[in-house]
Amino acid sequence: MKKIKKEFNKYDNFEDTFKYSYIGLPKGFMGLEKPYYGQYYKIKKLLKEKNHTNKKFPLVLFIHGSSGLNKGTVYRKWIVEQGFIFICPNSLKIDNRPTYKTPDKISAYEKVHKLRQAEIVFNINKIKNFDFIDKNNIFLMGNSEGGLAAAAYKGKEFKARIITAYSCENGYYSKDFKIGAKKSDPILNIIGTNDEFFSKKSEASKDYKVEGHCTKALKKYKNAKVVILAQTKHDITQNGYVKDDIISFLRLWRKS
Repeated sequence: MKKIKKEFNKYDNFEDTFKYSYIGLPKGFMGLEKPYYGQYYKIKKLLKEKNHTNKKFPLVLFIHGSSGLNKGTVYRKWIVEQGFIFICPNSLKIDNRPTYKTPDKISAYEKVHKLRQAEIVFNINKIKNFDFIDKNNIFLMGNSEGGLAAAAYKGKEFKARIITAYSCENGYYSKDFKIGAKKSDPILNIIGTNDEFFSKKSEASKDYKVEGHCTKALKKYKNAKVVILAQTKHDITQNGYVKDDIISFLRLWRKS
């Protein structure tokens, strides 16, 4: 954890990952008549004023991919419609942020992975300060680059995890990847057979022995589920099964 916290000090504006985070608030939250979608800084004052409340809401901390929120807007809508608060740290707001362009050196990818781990630590600590969050129902979800971050995170704050469009295995993208969750933690992995970056068929993985999904990494996790979508690319939101898989998982593991 000390190594992760050192990442905060490398960047002058790490706070902006939270300040400019993408949020979704469900209908009924603070009297909302319809869901709210926006960024934290725009309603920061209101949230602080309404922080002290008896009603608690479940939350999904979403770690976006390398291109930003992007298709995360789709996940946000699905999740908020189920009564969850959605918060996605804005990694792209970090000045002098490390980047990569596939194919790239493994060291370039690893620098980004360390940063994304730090984002989880920093932002979950911010989120814990809100009284309206149900601390027993905080879920961690990550897509693509964010999927690795969500899968590898070693903290124990989360009820369950969702890993989308990432295969949980070493190759061109990582060298020391391991699942960070407890063996009893519920985990959902969803990935397509035609994923352009992490499937067996991907150009980037051609020199590596990969399976293209998280089955091997999760074989000792009794509450894990792996969904492999036929004829589906990196953007799994285009597959009609994905919404129900995610919603069903959240409903199953949410404590009443």
